[in-house]
Amino acid sequence: MSDFRLSKELSKITREYRFAKDTEGMSPARVYKLTGRNQNLYLKMSDGRYHGTTYDVEREKDMMLWLKGKLPVPEVIYFEQYEDTKFLLMSELKGVPGYEDYKEHREPKRMVKVYAEAIKLLQSISTPGCPFSNDIDNRLDELDYLLRHQLADVNSANWEDDTPFRDPNELFAFLQTHKPNEELIFSHGDLGDSNLFISNSQISGFIDLGRSGKADQWLDIAFCVRSIQHDMGPNREYLDLFFNFLEIEPNWDKIKYYILLDELF
Repeated sequence: MSDFRLSKELSKITREYRFAKDTEGMSPARVYKLTGRNQNLYLKMSDGRYHGTTYDVEREKDMMLWLKGKLPVPEVIYFEQYEDTKFLLMSELKGVPGYEDYKEHREPKRMVKVYAEAIKLLQSISTPGCPFSNDIDNRLDELDYLLRHQLADVNSANWEDDTPFRDPNELFAFLQTHKPNEELIFSHGDLGDSNLFISNSQISGFIDLGRSGKADQWLDIAFCVRSIQHDMGPNREYLDLFFNFLEIEPNWDKIKYYILLDELF
Protein backbone atom coordinates (compact mmCIF):
# COMPACT_ATOMS: atom_id res chain seq x y z
CA MET A 1 0.00 0.00 0.00
CA SER A 2 3.02 2.30 -0.29
CA ASP A 3 1.81 3.93 -3.53
CA PHE A 4 -1.26 5.60 -1.95
CA ARG A 5 -2.63 6.94 1.32
CA LEU A 6 -6.07 6.23 2.76
CA SER A 7 -8.25 8.65 4.65
CA LYS A 8 -9.13 7.85 8.25
CA GLU A 9 -12.66 6.85 7.21
CA LEU A 10 -11.55 4.48 4.45
CA SER A 11 -8.80 3.06 6.66
CA LYS A 12 -11.44 2.28 9.26
CA ILE A 13 -13.72 0.56 6.73
CA THR A 14 -10.91 -1.59 5.29
CA ARG A 15 -8.74 -2.23 8.35
CA GLU A 16 -9.61 -5.94 8.60
CA TYR A 17 -8.92 -6.68 4.93
CA ARG A 18 -5.72 -7.87 3.28
CA PHE A 19 -4.71 -5.80 0.24
CA ALA A 20 -3.29 -7.35 -2.94
CA LYS A 21 -2.62 -5.36 -6.12
CA ASP A 22 -4.60 -6.43 -9.20
CA THR A 23 -2.31 -6.38 -12.23
CA GLU A 24 -4.89 -7.27 -14.89
CA GLY A 25 -5.89 -4.75 -17.53
CA MET A 26 -4.32 -1.71 -19.19
CA SER A 27 -6.22 1.02 -17.35
CA PRO A 28 -4.18 3.70 -15.54
CA ALA A 29 -6.50 3.26 -12.55
CA ARG A 30 -4.98 1.33 -9.64
CA VAL A 31 -6.98 -1.65 -8.40
CA TYR A 32 -6.57 -3.68 -5.23
CA LYS A 33 -8.37 -6.82 -4.15
CA LEU A 34 -9.30 -6.70 -0.48
CA THR A 35 -9.64 -10.14 1.06
CA GLY A 36 -11.76 -10.37 4.20
CA ARG A 37 -13.04 -13.08 6.49
CA ASN A 38 -16.60 -13.03 5.13
CA GLN A 39 -16.33 -11.22 1.81
CA ASN A 40 -13.93 -9.74 -0.69
CA LEU A 41 -14.00 -6.18 -1.96
CA TYR A 42 -12.22 -4.19 -4.66
CA LEU A 43 -10.70 -0.74 -4.25
CA LYS A 44 -10.16 1.29 -7.42
CA MET A 45 -8.34 4.63 -7.55
CA SER A 46 -7.80 7.36 -10.13
CA ASP A 47 -5.58 10.40 -9.73
CA GLY A 48 -6.16 14.02 -10.69
CA ARG A 49 -4.77 13.71 -14.20
CA TYR A 50 -7.81 11.63 -15.15
CA HIS A 51 -10.56 13.58 -13.42
CA GLY A 52 -13.46 14.06 -15.83
CA THR A 53 -12.30 11.31 -18.19
CA THR A 54 -13.65 7.79 -18.59
CA TYR A 55 -10.78 6.66 -16.34
CA ASP A 56 -12.26 8.70 -13.48
CA VAL A 57 -13.66 6.30 -10.86
CA GLU A 58 -16.28 8.89 -9.88
CA ARG A 59 -17.79 8.46 -13.31
CA GLU A 60 -17.70 4.69 -12.86
CA LYS A 61 -19.38 5.06 -9.47
CA ASP A 62 -22.20 7.15 -10.97
CA MET A 63 -22.63 4.63 -13.77
CA MET A 64 -22.82 1.71 -11.35
CA LEU A 65 -25.40 3.47 -9.22
CA TRP A 66 -27.56 4.16 -12.30
CA LEU A 67 -27.23 0.55 -13.46
CA LYS A 68 -28.25 -0.94 -10.10
CA GLY A 69 -31.27 -3.12 -10.72
CA LYS A 70 -30.82 -2.87 -14.48
CA LEU A 71 -27.67 -4.93 -14.95
CA PRO A 72 -25.55 -7.20 -12.71
CA VAL A 73 -22.74 -4.87 -11.62
CA PRO A 74 -20.71 -4.49 -8.41
CA GLU A 75 -22.32 -2.67 -5.51
CA VAL A 76 -20.86 0.69 -4.54
CA ILE A 77 -19.72 0.34 -0.92
CA TYR A 78 -17.94 3.67 -0.45
CA PHE A 79 -16.62 6.59 -2.50
CA GLU A 80 -14.54 9.63 -1.66
CA GLN A 81 -11.91 12.01 -2.95
CA TYR A 82 -8.94 12.24 -0.63
CA GLU A 83 -6.19 14.68 -1.53
CA ASP A 84 -5.85 14.35 -5.33
CA THR A 85 -7.07 10.76 -5.59
CA LYS A 86 -10.58 9.36 -5.94
CA PHE A 87 -11.35 6.06 -4.24
CA LEU A 88 -14.13 3.65 -5.21
CA LEU A 89 -14.77 0.66 -2.95
CA MET A 90 -17.06 -1.99 -4.42
CA SER A 91 -18.29 -5.52 -3.93
CA GLU A 92 -16.91 -8.60 -5.66
CA LEU A 93 -18.96 -10.23 -8.38
CA LYS A 94 -19.58 -13.94 -8.27
CA GLY A 95 -18.07 -16.02 -11.04
CA VAL A 96 -14.83 -15.58 -12.97
CA PRO A 97 -13.74 -13.29 -15.82
CA GLY A 98 -14.52 -14.57 -19.29
CA TYR A 99 -10.88 -15.27 -20.12
CA GLU A 100 -10.57 -17.58 -17.10
CA ASP A 101 -13.79 -19.38 -18.01
CA TYR A 102 -12.62 -19.85 -21.60
CA LYS A 103 -9.18 -21.02 -20.47
CA GLU A 104 -10.83 -23.68 -18.30
CA HIS A 105 -13.43 -24.97 -20.76
CA ARG A 106 -11.88 -24.23 -24.18
CA GLU A 107 -15.30 -24.29 -25.83
CA PRO A 108 -15.32 -21.56 -28.50
CA LYS A 109 -19.00 -21.92 -29.40
CA ARG A 110 -20.00 -21.59 -25.75
CA MET A 111 -17.93 -18.42 -25.36
CA VAL A 112 -19.23 -16.90 -28.58
CA LYS A 113 -22.77 -17.46 -27.32
CA VAL A 114 -21.90 -15.66 -24.08
CA TYR A 115 -20.62 -12.66 -26.06
CA ALA A 116 -23.86 -12.54 -28.05
CA GLU A 117 -25.94 -12.79 -24.88
CA ALA A 118 -23.92 -9.96 -23.35
CA ILE A 119 -24.66 -7.75 -26.36
CA LYS A 120 -28.38 -8.50 -26.17
CA LEU A 121 -28.45 -7.86 -22.43
CA LEU A 122 -26.63 -4.54 -22.71
CA GLN A 123 -28.69 -3.32 -25.65
CA SER A 124 -31.94 -4.15 -23.84
CA ILE A 125 -31.32 -1.37 -21.31
CA SER A 126 -33.42 1.74 -21.90
CA THR A 127 -31.27 4.88 -22.17
CA PRO A 128 -33.54 7.68 -20.82
CA GLY A 129 -31.85 9.04 -17.71
CA CYS A 130 -28.48 7.51 -18.59
CA PRO A 131 -25.95 9.92 -17.05
CA PHE A 132 -23.24 9.67 -19.70
CA SER A 133 -22.68 9.63 -23.44
CA ASN A 134 -19.80 7.66 -24.90
CA ASP A 135 -20.45 8.71 -28.49
CA ILE A 136 -17.70 9.38 -31.00
CA ASP A 137 -17.46 13.13 -30.41
CA ASN A 138 -17.05 12.63 -26.67
CA ARG A 139 -14.44 9.93 -27.22
CA LEU A 140 -12.46 12.11 -29.63
CA ASP A 141 -12.61 15.08 -27.23
CA GLU A 142 -11.25 12.85 -24.49
CA LEU A 143 -8.60 11.46 -26.79
CA ASP A 144 -7.52 14.99 -27.70
CA TYR A 145 -7.09 15.71 -23.97
CA LEU A 146 -5.13 12.50 -23.40
CA LEU A 147 -2.85 13.17 -26.37
CA ARG A 148 -2.18 16.78 -25.33
CA HIS A 149 -1.32 15.67 -21.79
CA GLN A 150 0.78 12.69 -22.94
CA LEU A 151 -1.62 10.20 -21.35
CA ALA A 152 -2.68 8.29 -24.49
CA ASP A 153 -1.27 4.93 -25.52
CA VAL A 154 0.92 6.09 -28.39
CA ASN A 155 3.09 2.96 -28.40
CA SER A 156 2.10 1.26 -31.63
CA ALA A 157 3.58 -2.01 -30.34
CA ASN A 158 0.44 -2.26 -28.19
CA TRP A 159 -1.90 -1.86 -31.16
CA GLU A 160 -3.51 -4.55 -33.27
CA ASP A 161 -1.19 -6.18 -35.83
CA ASP A 162 -3.44 -5.14 -38.72
CA THR A 163 -3.79 -1.50 -37.68
CA PRO A 164 -2.75 0.47 -40.80
CA PHE A 165 -1.17 3.26 -38.75
CA ARG A 166 1.94 3.58 -36.65
CA ASP A 167 1.88 7.32 -36.04
CA PRO A 168 -0.67 8.37 -33.37
CA ASN A 169 -1.32 11.74 -34.99
CA GLU A 170 -2.15 10.10 -38.32
CA LEU A 171 -4.50 7.69 -36.55
CA PHE A 172 -6.18 10.54 -34.68
CA ALA A 173 -6.63 12.51 -37.91
CA PHE A 174 -8.20 9.47 -39.57
CA LEU A 175 -10.63 9.01 -36.67
CA GLN A 176 -11.69 12.65 -36.93
CA THR A 177 -12.33 12.55 -40.68
CA HIS A 178 -13.95 9.11 -40.97
CA LYS A 179 -16.63 9.23 -38.27
CA PRO A 180 -19.51 6.87 -39.13
CA ASN A 181 -23.15 7.66 -38.48
CA GLU A 182 -24.23 6.51 -35.03
CA GLU A 183 -27.26 4.63 -33.75
CA LEU A 184 -27.12 5.28 -30.02
CA ILE A 185 -28.09 2.57 -27.54
CA PHE A 186 -26.73 1.58 -24.12
CA SER A 187 -23.14 0.36 -24.35
CA HIS A 188 -20.65 -1.11 -21.91
CA GLY A 189 -17.90 0.75 -23.76
CA ASP A 190 -15.06 -1.65 -23.00
CA LEU A 191 -16.59 -5.08 -23.45
CA GLY A 192 -14.20 -8.00 -23.56
CA ASP A 193 -13.28 -11.23 -21.84
CA SER A 194 -11.80 -9.50 -18.78
CA ASN A 195 -14.80 -7.26 -18.04
CA LEU A 196 -17.47 -9.93 -18.44
CA PHE A 197 -18.01 -12.40 -15.57
CA ILE A 198 -19.42 -15.91 -15.94
CA SER A 199 -20.86 -18.32 -13.38
CA ASN A 200 -22.35 -21.72 -14.24
CA SER A 201 -22.17 -20.90 -17.97
CA GLN A 202 -24.27 -17.75 -17.42
CA ILE A 203 -23.33 -14.07 -17.36
CA SER A 204 -22.98 -13.10 -13.71
CA GLY A 205 -21.93 -9.49 -14.13
CA PHE A 206 -19.94 -6.69 -15.76
CA ILE A 207 -17.04 -4.64 -14.39
CA ASP A 208 -14.94 -1.64 -15.55
CA LEU A 209 -17.94 0.55 -16.33
CA GLY A 210 -16.19 3.90 -16.68
CA ARG A 211 -16.88 4.02 -20.42
CA SER A 212 -20.48 2.86 -20.17
CA GLY A 213 -23.24 5.08 -21.49
CA LYS A 214 -24.96 5.92 -24.73
CA ALA A 215 -22.92 4.89 -27.76
CA ASP A 216 -23.28 3.35 -31.18
CA GLN A 217 -24.72 -0.17 -31.25
CA TRP A 218 -21.60 -1.41 -33.06
CA LEU A 219 -19.09 -0.33 -30.41
CA ASP A 220 -19.54 -3.31 -28.07
CA ILE A 221 -19.95 -5.63 -31.04
CA ALA A 222 -16.58 -4.48 -32.42
CA PHE A 223 -14.85 -5.26 -29.14
CA CYS A 224 -16.44 -8.72 -29.03
CA VAL A 225 -15.17 -9.34 -32.57
CA ARG A 226 -11.68 -8.36 -31.40
CA SER A 227 -11.90 -10.71 -28.42
CA ILE A 228 -13.14 -13.60 -30.54
CA GLN A 229 -10.27 -13.10 -32.97
CA HIS A 230 -7.73 -12.93 -30.12
CA ASP A 231 -9.08 -16.02 -28.36
CA MET A 232 -10.01 -18.21 -31.32
CA GLY A 233 -7.84 -17.04 -34.18
CA PRO A 234 -8.77 -15.72 -37.63
CA ASN A 235 -11.16 -18.58 -38.37
CA ARG A 236 -14.36 -16.94 -39.67
CA GLU A 237 -16.47 -19.82 -38.35
CA TYR A 238 -16.76 -18.27 -34.90
CA LEU A 239 -17.37 -14.74 -36.14
CA ASP A 240 -20.10 -16.06 -38.40
CA LEU A 241 -21.59 -17.90 -35.43
CA PHE A 242 -21.48 -14.70 -33.35
CA PHE A 243 -23.47 -12.78 -35.96
CA ASN A 244 -25.86 -15.69 -36.37
CA PHE A 245 -26.58 -15.55 -32.65
CA LEU A 246 -27.19 -11.79 -32.97
CA GLU A 247 -29.24 -12.30 -36.14
CA ILE A 248 -27.56 -9.40 -37.93
CA GLU A 249 -25.14 -8.88 -40.81
CA PRO A 250 -21.73 -7.48 -39.80
CA ASN A 251 -20.98 -3.84 -40.55
CA TRP A 252 -17.24 -4.22 -41.07
CA ASP A 253 -16.60 -0.51 -41.67
CA LYS A 254 -17.96 0.35 -38.22
CA ILE A 255 -16.29 -2.62 -36.56
CA LYS A 256 -12.88 -1.59 -37.93
CA TYR A 257 -13.45 2.07 -36.99
CA TYR A 258 -14.28 1.30 -33.35
CA ILE A 259 -11.30 -1.01 -32.97
CA LEU A 260 -9.08 1.77 -34.32
CA LEU A 261 -10.75 4.28 -32.00
CA ASP A 262 -9.70 2.16 -29.02
CA GLU A 263 -6.03 1.90 -29.99
CA LEU A 264 -4.95 5.14 -28.31
CA PHE A 265 -6.81 4.47 -25.04
